[in-house]
Amino acid sequence: MHLTLAIGHCLMRASCAALLLAAATGSAQANWLSRLSRIGAEVGEVGAAGTKAGRLGIVELERAAAHIKTLPTGAKGAVLAAHATPEGHWKFVNREGEVFTAGTPEEMQRVVPTLLPEAAPGGKLGIYLSEDTLFRDRALLKDLPPGASLYVVARGDSYPLIARADAGTDALYAAVRRNLLVETRERALFDEAIAQLERPLTRSSIRTLALEPGGPGTLSSYPRLDPDSKAALVDAVDPPSLAGALSSVRGQTVLVTGRVDGNLLHFRPSSGAEQSLKLSDLKGAAAEADVNLVILHAEAPRQPGGRNWLWQRISVGGLDDALKRATLGDFLDALGAQRGEFRVGMQREGSGRVAIRALPADTPSEPITGIVGDLWTSTVSSLTGNVVTTAVEVHARGEERQKELDRRIVPYIPSWYQFAYLAGLIAGVLGWPVASGWFARLWPQEEREEYGGIVGYRAAQAARLLAYLALFLPIVGVPALIMSLLQQLWALVTFPVRAIRWLFARTEARAG
Repeated sequence: MHLTLAIGHCLMRASCAALLLAAATGSAQANWLSRLSRIGAEVGEVGAAGTKAGRLGIVELERAAAHIKTLPTGAKGAVLAAHATPEGHWKFVNREGEVFTAGTPEEMQRVVPTLLPEAAPGGKLGIYLSEDTLFRDRALLKDLPPGASLYVVARGDSYPLIARADAGTDALYAAVRRNLLVETRERALFDEAIAQLERPLTRSSIRTLALEPGGPGTLSSYPRLDPDSKAALVDAVDPPSLAGALSSVRGQTVLVTGRVDGNLLHFRPSSGAEQSLKLSDLKGAAAEADVNLVILHAEAPRQPGGRNWLWQRISVGGLDDALKRATLGDFLDALGAQRGEFRVGMQREGSGRVAIRALPADTPSEPITGIVGDLWTSTVSSLTGNVVTTAVEVHARGEERQKELDRRIVPYIPSWYQFAYLAGLIAGVLGWPVASGWFARLWPQEEREEYGGIVGYRAAQAARLLAYLALFLPIVGVPALIMSLLQQLWALVTFPVRAIRWLFARTEARAG
């Protein structure tokens, strides 16, 4: 038995070593090939179109090239993947993987005829840019063919790039959704914004709160669900108790509605005058409770779930539809549809949290139109009982923090501890003979005579087994596995000696 296991382990190690060697060799060859391809691109004819490229030597260009292959043929016209090199040259790739490098205006004019010979002159052209090109070499975008639609490839998807003159001469936004534009000023913040907006939402974990003085001082850990839509119903909560009540909804998303004025959140309950809360206290409590806080800005800060003076049900404009969406981006897009367009900005906060602000587009006639719009919003809210969302502010966990939470099998326990525990447990199972021998010295087996009844004897055995599996085995699992492998390796090394001794002993026994 030991011999079989030892041979198996040796074969496994030999296979792993061969695979590692092959991977290292392949990686080294890939590095040399990429270097040679870059040298060839620099030394050879700059405008020459290559054959189908297996590896382009530029990771981001390869991602963009792989992405355009997934696009439906003819759906968006002719498409090319593009990347600007640090030297100021452009590399283009078509769907077939053919590469064209352009370094002069004349060569730029030959890109489309060379890579897209079937494209009609003046036809629609889509260029899918790498993130490096957008954030590092944005000034080179002016060299691209005029009239081409630009997209940025990020996180396995592509987003149209839209310029907004009212936001600055160099303002480019990525249209993540129809009514949702994301700033493209800093790559790290853009990637964080995309990760946040593409994060799936669970309707049952979204808690819509109504700030009602005299209401419940706590929140249930699980929301009350509508029997038909399975969406969470509105939870009334006493405003002074809100900060403390967030601890019972840890890890969920909480929505509050009000008018933001500096550090104050003004709200109007179903009865009584308008009141306010300190935003700093609310955001601090949300961070401490690890809650995603969504603040819906409204000029008329009536609370959802109450009743207005017409005894109509008050709802948040677009919220019912937004709660049915799949991601945070879809959620904000549904709310933005009420205003026409939201522009999203991102900034980092302390403790691994981020702030997302979705604001309506600025208008040049703000002094007049803004006032009229506010009056119209208030009038509509009063007559229809509908709270119109003017902006959205999200204070949420950062991507790294969210990944840490997603990796956890058991909540509230760090994932690295859980993985270490499981690794130790698996190693302990593989090294069971050694581990069980160590445990027998620490905790000897129970003797039946020491217990008056069978129940006590079985209970002691169960407690010993539980302590062995849950505590001892994960702790000593790795050392036990190493010791077991060494024992099996020693058995394999000494096998010829033991085989010779066994043959001599058998020969002597026959001779005797």
